Amino acid sequence: MPKFKKDMRDKLWHELELEIQRRKNKKDRSFKLCGKWKRFLRIQDGLKVYAVDGKWIRNNLSVIFGHGGHGYVHEFIPKNEIWVSTHHYHESSWSKCGCDVSKGGQKVSENYFDSTTIHEIAEFKAMRTGKSYWESHQIALQKEEEAGLLKNPYYDKLD
Repeated sequence: MPKFKKDMRDKLWHELELEIQRRKNKKDRSFKLCGKWKRFLRIQDGLKVYAVDGKWIRNNLSVIFGHGGHGYVHEFIPKNEIWVSTHHYHESSWSKCGCDVSKGGQKVSENYFDSTTIHEIAEFKAMRTGKSYWESHQIALQKEEEAGLLKNPYYDKLD
C-alpha cells in the first residue's frame, strides 16, 4: 500500500469527519433534497450522479462544500448519491476552489466533471470499507490521476 501524505489539518476536521461517517447508517432513506439546483445525470458504479449548483449548496446547506461530495462526507447527501458542482467558485477570499481557471464562476469542463466524479466514487468506496476521510481522499486522488482525464487536478482553463 502506498504511503500517503500526513494529515496536517486541525484534529477537529478528523473528529467531524468521523462523526459524519459514524452516523451514515442512521440516515433517513426517505429524506431527499431536490430543486433546480440539483440535476440527475446518470448511474455510475451503482451510485446516482448529480450535477449541482455548488454556490446554492454553500449558501444553503454547507459553506465547506467544494467541487463534489457524497454521504460519507456530507451529512445532507443521501448515501447512494454523488454530487458534483457544475462551476468553479471564488465567492470570497475564504471560499474559493483554488483551481487555475480562465475566470471566476467558470463552468467546469466535461473532463473536470468526470474526473471529480471518479474521485468522489473512489473516496465513497474507500470510506464505505471504514477508511478515514484522509486516507480515502488520498486513494481518490490516485484514482483520479490513473484515469488521466486531467494533467493537473487544479487546472481547468478554457482554450
